[in-house]
Amino acid sequence: MSTPGGSNDVQHLAAEAGRLFGLYHEQVDRLQTEQAQENERLRADLGRLDALQAEIARSNQDNDRLRADRDELLAAFRQMADVIERLRQSRG
Repeated sequence: MSTPGGSNDVQHLAAEAGRLFGLYHEQVDRLQTEQAQENERLRADLGRLDALQAEIARSNQDNDRLRADRDELLAAFRQMADVIERLRQSRG
């Protein structure tokens, strides 16, 4: 025994379930698109970080070379200062 309004209720529930299922799919699609965009941004950021790390490594190598050059120059100046001091002492 079905009630006359019973089939209308089922149709209404089925239509509402279909509408909600459609909204759910739209939300999932939107979230997937946003996730893909975020992943792309993160990949770009990682690429920039890799480039920066490579630049830092090159800068560190340059700094090491410059420090070595500086140390050599300082040693040479100290030797020159020692020679000049000995010359002064020898000339009185």
